[in-house]
Amino acid sequence: MPQKTGNFPACLAIAVLIFVCGCLLSSARLVLEAPRRHIPDDIARRSDLRFAGLKAALPTEGVVGYIGSSADSIGYYYLAQYALAPLVLDHSLNHPLIVGNFPSSAPQLPASLEVLRDFGNGVLLLAAKDEP
Repeated sequence: MPQKTGNFPACLAIAVLIFVCGCLLSSARLVLEAPRRHIPDDIARRSDLRFAGLKAALPTEGVVGYIGSSADSIGYYYLAQYALAPLVLDHSLNHPLIVGNFPSSAPQLPASLEVLRDFGNGVLLLAAKDEP
């Protein structure tokens, strides 16, 4: 059986100290390489600006319809909902007023809809056409 020497606790203490210093140096490197400040993405602000004219033309509360191009993601719907809140957007054409949101493509509207107003940047206010 090996004998324990008086240096064993000192060696253990040195090993633990070296390990802890290595961990601290690694953490310090991560802190130094991290960005100095976080620059928030201004997509919500840009969306608010994009829908500002439409928001002024819509009722302040209630439910309106919503249509967007099929190529656009659901994210555009959520950005529109956020910008127009507390008004609720329903993914349906069964409403008197319908928000058209076509940020990245030309609108392809159903024949049953008419454009009441084009606010630019793919933002439209739509309504169902009166049938004779």
